[in-house]
Amino acid sequence: MDRDGKGKRDWSWLPAQMPGVARQLADKRAELGEAWVNECWKRGVVKGEPGWFFAAEGPLMVGTLGDEPQMLDVVRLGQQGGRSMVMLRNKGAGDGAA
Repeated sequence: MDRDGKGKRDWSWLPAQMPGVARQLADKRAELGEAWVNECWKRGVVKGEPGWFFAAEGPLMVGTLGDEPQMLDVVRLGQQGGRSMVMLRNKGAGDGAA
């Protein structure tokens, strides 16, 4: 999905591939701010830091899971067939973000 490195620079591919996740991210941007969602993407997707960003829709997943409870959530999602989920690090939770 990231053969040309585009996923590291922007999210333009995401709405076509993961429309439910794209909608949830739009809500997260409105709720938490675009800067926070971008920071989570950078750290969880680009840098692969656990617990910053993870999203799944159907068989597609992007990001890095943080802990066992998150893994269980992903398994439950898979059992529900085709649903989408977005997990971001809690804002201000000892995040070390600049």
